[in-house]
Amino acid sequence: MLCALLVCLRLALTGFQQAYIWVGGAPLDDELMFRAANSITAGQWLGTYDYLTLSKAMFFPVWLALLHALHLPYLISGAALWCGAALTAAFAFSPLWRKKDPEQGRVLTLALFAVLAFLPSSWASYTLRVYRDNIFPALCLYFFAGVAGMALRAVQEKPAPLWPWLAAAGAGLACGYLDREDAGLFLLPFAAAATGIVAVVLVGKRRWRALAAQLIPYLMLGAGVLTFCTLNYTHYGVFALSDFSEGSFAAAMGAMMRVDTDSDKPYLSVPADARAKIYAAVPELEPLAYWLEEDDQLQNDFRDPGLEDYRAGSFYWAIRRAAQFEGVYADAQTAADYWQTVADKINAACDAGTLPSRTGKRVATSQPIKAEYVGATLAETWKGFWHVLGFKDCQPYENLRSIGTTDDIAAWSGYLHCGFNNAAVAGEDTPYYSPYQKAVFAVMQAWTAVYSVVLTVCVLCAVLFRLIHLFTNLRKKHTAETVVPWLLLFGIFGIALLRCAMIAFVEVSSFGIGTSTMYLATVHPLLAVYAFTGLFLYGRPIGKKRKDNA
Repeated sequence: MLCALLVCLRLALTGFQQAYIWVGGAPLDDELMFRAANSITAGQWLGTYDYLTLSKAMFFPVWLALLHALHLPYLISGAALWCGAALTAAFAFSPLWRKKDPEQGRVLTLALFAVLAFLPSSWASYTLRVYRDNIFPALCLYFFAGVAGMALRAVQEKPAPLWPWLAAAGAGLACGYLDREDAGLFLLPFAAAATGIVAVVLVGKRRWRALAAQLIPYLMLGAGVLTFCTLNYTHYGVFALSDFSEGSFAAAMGAMMRVDTDSDKPYLSVPADARAKIYAAVPELEPLAYWLEEDDQLQNDFRDPGLEDYRAGSFYWAIRRAAQFEGVYADAQTAADYWQTVADKINAACDAGTLPSRTGKRVATSQPIKAEYVGATLAETWKGFWHVLGFKDCQPYENLRSIGTTDDIAAWSGYLHCGFNNAAVAGEDTPYYSPYQKAVFAVMQAWTAVYSVVLTVCVLCAVLFRLIHLFTNLRKKHTAETVVPWLLLFGIFGIALLRCAMIAFVEVSSFGIGTSTMYLATVHPLLAVYAFTGLFLYGRPIGKKRKDNA
């Protein structure tokens, strides 16, 4: 009953929020997702093929189309998905405290649910956009909760079914992988490590069926990827999740980034002098030179005026749009053949010495790792970690007013069954919020301020207590029931740092947009789980531990 009341309260808080959109200002992000969702609803998969159609992982439009078909409001549904992930995580870790005291176990399970359900990052302003990061943290939490629930039950003396937790992990893994291109680098290392550790335990216990069930998440991932690839092949003739981060376009981008440059400006992957060399060596790219170097609109959309060039995080969009203007994206096969020709010719010229090369052959849209990025990445990782602990930029409203015509707002609102903050304060161009909304937002921000202090203290204490436990118990005999929880928390903390480092590298090498809560939102629940569980397992006073061991 209390859990249901907490869910209702969490959904009620979201009910005071309003979505945000800038029609015409987000063609690569929100508008792309919304357009694809409408196409799915119309039975046309992702719509007419162009340079954006397969440029990103497209699970989110499927989610939007599902909500539309069920007549469910967008923001409330995202909050409900998050509550489900929080509840799954709370029950996943319940074996750690349920065994000793069932009554206390129920209280702690409910407490962990509340800690996660009311996480300030789950209602931050980035969630108000019609974009895939509205659901990505929840999908990742389902995955981590499923893995944790499976691992903690695998080491119990009394055998427990693992397949429900493996299914939850598989759903989170598959949907998360199909929601963001970088999800695999974030989720798969944790999955592989957990599978390996649990497999050793299950072999020792001769639980062969449970061992075979470890394949469930990977089979679900494979089924999801196969489904999307098949749909893309059926509609566009390309058997791939994306024609951006894999295949011939990634090969062409990797080849362009091979070409040496005299520029030492930051964030540039293919600077102007390198492009000039490439145009001269690859006739197929010459028609794109006009758009990239002379067209005012394209340069206004993508070129960084401070650098007087294209940042790495913008250049690949600029060159794809330029290719669209030249008819390259008439269909997927034409585009694939074009970019493969470009990649082959640049690589051949680099190998022959016709073009100066600074790296070996590579297939990637991301910048190559350089020594000069290491220090900056470590510094940004540290900054991002504290950004997460402090719940920075987690205000529950958008300061900017939604932009769009009356018809635009009506179309978006009608499809998503939610309101937008397009009403303005009288005489200003800022969004209007009612006194009731402002009062609720003030409470949410106060909770955020308190939570930031509590989480910071608890994470630091959990790290300290775990280190003390490690060094005071090194020579003791351990069992799987004590080792696996320790490794699980080690993995959760490590994967949180990995996510911070991943985002940090992209920031210092390509984007330069500043530390972003949206990209780091998957870290907040991991640190909350780490702090809560770590303090329970290892945070008892040392004197009491000595008494218990006596």
